[in-house]
Amino acid sequence: MEKAYQKYKGKSLEILAVSVDAGSKSGVKNFMEELGLTFPALLDPKMQVLGLYRFSAIPASILIDKQGVVRFRELGYRDWTDRESTKMLE
Repeated sequence: MEKAYQKYKGKSLEILAVSVDAGSKSGVKNFMEELGLTFPALLDPKMQVLGLYRFSAIPASILIDKQGVVRFRELGYRDWTDRESTKMLE
C-alpha cells in the first residue's frame, strides 16, 4: 500500500488505514513508523467504519471514487503494486 501511495498520492489517490485496535494511539503510531507507512491512520476501536462499509473481517480494502461511489471491495491481503491492482488504481 505504501508503494502505491507514494506512486499515486499526487494523482488524486488517498489511502487511509483504519485501526480497530482498542489500544493507545501510540501503539498504532509505532506500528506505522515501524513499517515505514506515511499515509494517515484512523483509530476506530468501536468498528464503526467496518460497519459502515459492511465488512466483518480485516484486513479489508475499499476503493471509493471521487463521487463517493464504492468501486471495489476486498477482504484479506492484496498486493497493490501488481498489474491488476495498478490497472484498477489508474
